[in-house]
Amino acid sequence: MDAVPDPHVPGAGSRRAWAARISAVVGLVVVALAVAFVARRLAADWTAVRAAVADASVGWVAVGLGLAVLAMAGIGWAWADVLALLGVRAGRGRVVAWYFVGELGKYLPGGVWPVVGRGEMARRGGVPRATAYASVALSLVTLYLAAMLLAVALLPFALGGDGPGGAAVVLALLPLGLAALHPRALAPVLALARRVSGRALDLPVPRWRDSVATVVRYLPTWVAIAGATVALARALDPGAPVARVAFAALLSWIAGFLAVPAPGGAGVREAVFTAASGLEPEIGAAVAVIARVAFVLVDGGGAALAAAALRRAGRPGDTDGDPRADPVGPRPTPVPGQLPGPG
Repeated sequence: MDAVPDPHVPGAGSRRAWAARISAVVGLVVVALAVAFVARRLAADWTAVRAAVADASVGWVAVGLGLAVLAMAGIGWAWADVLALLGVRAGRGRVVAWYFVGELGKYLPGGVWPVVGRGEMARRGGVPRATAYASVALSLVTLYLAAMLLAVALLPFALGGDGPGGAAVVLALLPLGLAALHPRALAPVLALARRVSGRALDLPVPRWRDSVATVVRYLPTWVAIAGATVALARALDPGAPVARVAFAALLSWIAGFLAVPAPGGAGVREAVFTAASGLEPEIGAAVAVIARVAFVLVDGGGAALAAAALRRAGRPGDTDGDPRADPVGPRPTPVPGQLPGPG
């Protein structure tokens, strides 16, 4: 557990204040860079999007945006279940707010930034550092295993014509990923992390059935992501094949996640979707770009609303406020018998 500075030790309060200021500055810099990359991405895609949406169905676009909002909020919603698996219960509203603000890091080059962003938001909200970062890692693993599970279910619908494409080979990772969630696989990894870090890392190892249940909880999120993409495809092509487009959407997100260096899977998701969707190449590329822009808008708008809510609740680094006055949910509390209080 992280040590809590003793307020009675001379200089402890000052050091804590300086650490909080430095942490806040670093966080602001990361957020500013993420916003800059998002703006650059939107600017680069706008010409293609403007031409593609000229004759698009407004109704289908609205449905796509609505499903995109539900999907992104769903990721944050299920993250609260992952935190509970690791011994900390937090209000879902607060966790969703952490998710939207921290997830802006995915638009920075390098796959580490969404983990850092979400982990730091949870840590500043009162979750122990080790638990915060472990929860993000576990949530990402279970999230994308859920995507693979749903993609496998849709695979028979994607085998017509020229098939699902070579990228579908990533679905072979599903049984390996599920096996990796077993305590017999996780316990040695945690023991190695303790030896390497030299820290206690007081983390419970979840039961396998609980981890698999978390994978299942993420399935509605992927139904919404696939549904959003299908709606946007129908906005451009009323005859777009539903199951094939849904499968291509899932496959493209999985491939984008595995393409660690690409910010938010940029470029990779579009290429995989266009190849696997069964749409005409021009239509497929346009749908991929529009879907990208739609999810970027949802991420940006969600982050802005979440940041405002967190400011009303108290600064993210302020863990001494009154949780009863918190409009986005109670602060984290440990599950009895699993972890001591947040440090």
